[in-house]
Amino acid sequence: MRLDVVNPWGRDAPVDWRGGLTPPGAPGHAPINYWAWAAATGGRFHQTPDTVDGSADAVVVLLRRRGLANLRAVRQLKARGLTVFVSWKESGSAQIEHQLRYPWRRWLHRQVLAACDGAFAATEPGFTHYQEYGLPSERVRFVATPYPFDEPGWDFAQAIDARSGIVVGTRQFDQPSRRHTEALQLAGRIARAAGTPLTVFNPDGEAGRARVLAATGTVPTLRWVEQRLPYPAFLQELARHRLVIQRDAGWVPGQIAGDALLCGIVNIGGNGAVQRLAFPALAEPEADEALLEAAAIHLLSDDDAYRLEIEQARQRAERVGLSYGGFRAELAELLAAMTTGAMTARPRSPARG
Repeated sequence: MRLDVVNPWGRDAPVDWRGGLTPPGAPGHAPINYWAWAAATGGRFHQTPDTVDGSADAVVVLLRRRGLANLRAVRQLKARGLTVFVSWKESGSAQIEHQLRYPWRRWLHRQVLAACDGAFAATEPGFTHYQEYGLPSERVRFVATPYPFDEPGWDFAQAIDARSGIVVGTRQFDQPSRRHTEALQLAGRIARAAGTPLTVFNPDGEAGRARVLAATGTVPTLRWVEQRLPYPAFLQELARHRLVIQRDAGWVPGQIAGDALLCGIVNIGGNGAVQRLAFPALAEPEADEALLEAAAIHLLSDDDAYRLEIEQARQRAERVGLSYGGFRAELAELLAAMTTGAMTARPRSPARG
């Protein structure tokens, strides 16, 4: 089964995976997030529907606030006889609301949903959103954005004894839903209690350092990463650590936890789809702050518990379509179900697993 993805008349450059998955550091976008739907199946990521050749089994149009572009792309692809799904490119709860804040955008969005074959919901808010906007439940499916930790060259995990300390996975103070200050505060307490190093990404210079120090307090060792790293270098940096801490509350797809899967480390906190599927006992809102802190301290000191958590997280990821192999199996089932009109024969959301 091959899937192509279209970001209609957007700025993201085309990428072609028909010849196989590109290695880390190759030109073009990394095969993660919505790009992964195409990359996992040997498909293409298109900048315009004009380049879609019809050889894929289905096409996903990424929706943005430009409703006319969305509608034009869906209608153009449907007129050529293609199976067309849609999915929000920015799919957190606040992001969807912001993109539909005007009545004319909401009207256009309903036209898009009426014209497509169905919707891929990469988040819990997206799952309910499509139904609220008139798309029948049998045409909505939760489809996670997978990560290629099961593909050659994309498993960044290091030996357990080569890992140490914790890293804060967020860095934006100015995005309230990221809860970056709360993540720093939690990480600071864990670092002090466990006597372990803490790494922080800081793109904001001296001002950022001051805000980080105010949030974390005094910790045994504080490491700073202040240069922007290419994605493979970022993963190598992440993989040096034992845990990644976050508190993101935006109900997003969950790239931080996806990066943790690639690195074979444990994600603590956040309510994105990936963390709720792969690390359910350590995701929010089910896990409160005290539970997250206690679990992190335990995982920093107990090698057996740590190995088990990583092993179980990757096994869960495989079962629910977060690995490339798992996603391909999910896609084959979904497209087969469409032919019988039973697209929701096995509906799933991150909350239910």
